[in-house]
Amino acid sequence: MDRDDMIRRLKSKLNEKRFIHSIGVEYTAANLAFRYDVDVKRARIAGLLHDCAKCIPTDEKLKKAVKLGLPINSSEKANPDLLHGKLGAYYAREKYGIKDEEILSAITYHTTGKPDMTMLEKIIFVADYIEPNRKVIFELPVIRKEAYQDIDKAVIHILKNTLDFLDGKSDVIDEMTEKTYQFYCKNYKR
Repeated sequence: MDRDDMIRRLKSKLNEKRFIHSIGVEYTAANLAFRYDVDVKRARIAGLLHDCAKCIPTDEKLKKAVKLGLPINSSEKANPDLLHGKLGAYYAREKYGIKDEEILSAITYHTTGKPDMTMLEKIIFVADYIEPNRKVIFELPVIRKEAYQDIDKAVIHILKNTLDFLDGKSDVIDEMTEKTYQFYCKNYKR
């Protein structure tokens, strides 16, 4: 499937705000791919499709994940919206024809991250957070600068902000986010 076909399909599956966000992530992922010498086309595809399952109604996400046999952790059971990455990877493969496992993994973990991410996975994780249409989040200008100077530093910063935000709201925190934060704090080399 070419980009035009992906765009047409995404427009029919996402609301306008989510579609604009996806275009912003595609754009940002391409820029970061140039910076970190990663295949730009693969980064664009992962960025464009990262939220392809985001607009599935919350109550349907869990049902679909169970029906498809996707692994579901306790955080995802408590907050099925967290499943949009796993569902997105499934739809990217089945509906958009993506067979590249690294792209599918980048889509799966774009919200939580995962320990020892590939550069493409880091790019999608960071691009989702810093894309130009993002509402201003705490320290966003600093994180945008870090993303182009030291992507691992940006990953840690994003994870810390996410954990602090969720902890302050007493929302469900996906254990993968915590594992990822601990991994990068332990292994970060300045």
